Amino acid sequence: MLFHIAIYAVLFFVLPLYYRSHPGTMEDLGRIVMLLVMICPAAIFILSGELGYRAGFLPLAALLPVLLFTLSVLTVFEGQVTGFVYSAAYGVISLAGNAIGSFFRKRRRK
Repeated sequence: MLFHIAIYAVLFFVLPLYYRSHPGTMEDLGRIVMLLVMICPAAIFILSGELGYRAGFLPLAALLPVLLFTLSVLTVFEGQVTGFVYSAAYGVISLAGNAIGSFFRKRRRK
């Protein structure tokens, strides 16, 4: 679980802060959008699926990305309302990944 927290911290805090420290170009905006729309959801799905496969369906643990990204929205993204939409989407993606991982865990045991 500590590994998941470390990966989420890098995705939600370190990379956005790094990208925001180089303002002024559209390329940086494109990187942030790519991070929010492509990289974070894929990483959340994979990590949640791995957690579900390893430990079974854990809804509270699957909601860890929601909590961490909400903190990121409040601190890194300065409380922008659109960030909360991503929080909800990441929660759904995380729960789906955890459920799919749990499904494969049950199939493996039979």
